[in-house]
Amino acid sequence: MNKHCVIATVGATSLHRQWISKRSTFDLHLIVYDDSYELFKNDSPYVTASKGYKFKLIYNYLCNNPELIEQYDYFYMPDDDISIDSASIQKLFILMKKYQLAAAQPAIANSFLSYRHTKRQEDSILRYTNFVEIMQPCFSREALKKVLFTFDETISGWGIDYHWGKILDYTQMNMAIIDDITSEHTRPVQSDHRQELFNYMKKYNLNFNIYITQTV
Repeated sequence: MNKHCVIATVGATSLHRQWISKRSTFDLHLIVYDDSYELFKNDSPYVTASKGYKFKLIYNYLCNNPELIEQYDYFYMPDDDISIDSASIQKLFILMKKYQLAAAQPAIANSFLSYRHTKRQEDSILRYTNFVEIMQPCFSREALKKVLFTFDETISGWGIDYHWGKILDYTQMNMAIIDDITSEHTRPVQSDHRQELFNYMKKYNLNFNIYITQTV
């Protein structure tokens, strides 16, 4: 039984077929959010369809299948426009365990960035941080249990990533940007949910400060 899981909401232009190979040692769970279910229904044993936004859909999927949270040790949740290969995803899970990380993300190698600290750095394995973004977080099982409620707090997901560092106590050096793994964000950010972001920040008394606390 595979102990690692990739969960993604995907549409017609999804890149998820790049993520898998015959040597993959993780399970791929797909939630098709548009009308392309027939195109992707055979890409994995775990394919469903539902309309909506990424984190709401993942929240509902996990609540409807609670056994999944106990089945897997780590959960990677990339946007469907993330270009990354199977070996890199498997390395992500290995490094999550090696460094006992609660949450992390692969660094981004190209220029479509929302946050400068996610840009891949040379001569670095990982950088500890207080902020892992919603674009492609990876959680340990225990971390996912703690942050899962945030997935249902907003429609778009904007703002919840500022909360994760507080919930998981990033001062324990348990969150990181992993530079030893290369990924690319293939499209510029196309949505704008700033009002929802500001409302969420106010609700939980959060701030916009992002830290890199140590480099390994």
